Amino acid sequence: MNWKYKAHALAALSRVPGGRSLYHGLQRVAGTNRLQLDRDLERAFELVDLIFEADGEIEGKQVFEIGTGWRPFVPFVMALAGAKRVITVDVNPWLTSAYACETWRALESRLPEIAARCRVPEQEIVQRYRSVPSTACTLESVFVPLRIQYDCPADARDTQLPARSMDIILSSNVLEHIPADVQRDIHKESFRLLKTGGLSAHRFNPQDHYSTIDSKITNGNFLQFSEKQWRWYGGTGLAYHNRLRSPEYRELFQQAGFEITVFRERTDQRTLDAIRSGALTVDECFSRFTPEELAVDYIWMANRKAAPLPARSEIESSLPAFTN
Repeated sequence: MNWKYKAHALAALSRVPGGRSLYHGLQRVAGTNRLQLDRDLERAFELVDLIFEADGEIEGKQVFEIGTGWRPFVPFVMALAGAKRVITVDVNPWLTSAYACETWRALESRLPEIAARCRVPEQEIVQRYRSVPSTACTLESVFVPLRIQYDCPADARDTQLPARSMDIILSSNVLEHIPADVQRDIHKESFRLLKTGGLSAHRFNPQDHYSTIDSKITNGNFLQFSEKQWRWYGGTGLAYHNRLRSPEYRELFQQAGFEITVFRERTDQRTLDAIRSGALTVDECFSRFTPEELAVDYIWMANRKAAPLPARSEIESSLPAFTN
C-alpha cells in the first residue's frame, strides 16, 4: 500500500465526528489487533530484561504502566513475575474484555518461558496463573486476582497517586506517540511517583510507522517533511507521531531528574544510507542531528531515580570539628 493512502484516511478519520469509533471498528475487521503472541510477549520480556540489566527486581514491587494499548501483555507478565500491584493506564479505550481474556488464555502455553525469562520458579508462575478462574471472561475477573488495576481514560501527567509509591514505571511502543511537552510532564510525574532508587524502563519505536505498510519508503521517510507538512500526515490525530530523535528522548528524561542507567539504540542502515547519499532529503527542522542520530529506529532505556545529593550545609555539619 502507498503510505499516503493510509495517512490521508487516518487524517480524515481524526477530523470527523465518530471517526475514532469507526477506526476502532475497522481495526477489528482488518484483524490489525489480532493476537500476535510471539511478538508481543517478546516485547514484554524486553522490559523485564531492562529491569534486570538495571539491577532492578519485579517480585513484590509496585508497577505503573503508561499506555495499556490493545493487549495487556506487560501487566500480565509483571503480575506473573510477582509484582505486588500493577496499575496500567491509557487515554484511549482500546482494551476490551475479549482482548484481555484471549491474551490471558494464550499465555498458558508459555508459562515455562515466562518463568525462565522472569527468573521465577515455574511452580510459582503456574500458581499465579491458576489464581484466575478458567471461566474468566471480563476485565475484572482476570485483573482482580492478579492485583492489576486498569484506569481509562487516565492522565499519566496527573495520576493523583501518592508520591514515592511506585517502584517501576514502564511503557512499550508508547513514547513516540506522545508530544514532547506532554512527555515532559509525564516524566516529571513519574519522577514524583517513584521511590528513591526506582526505575523508569521504556522501549519505543521512533521510526516512521508508515514504513511498515509501504516497502518503498525508509524508516526515516518522515524526516523530509517540515512541521507544517507533517501536521496532516501524522502530526495530529490517530496517526500522531512526534518524530523526536534519540538525543531528545535522553534530554527529556534527564531534565526530569533521571539518571540514564541503560541506553541502547538500533540504527536502520537503509535510512542512514539514504540520508548520506542524498536520496532522502532531511528537512531543516532536523538540522542539529547527525545522520546516525536521524537513522535510529528503536530505543531501549532504563532510568533511575537516584537519591538526591545532600545540601552543602548537611555535608559541612557532618564533618568533624577541628580546633587550632
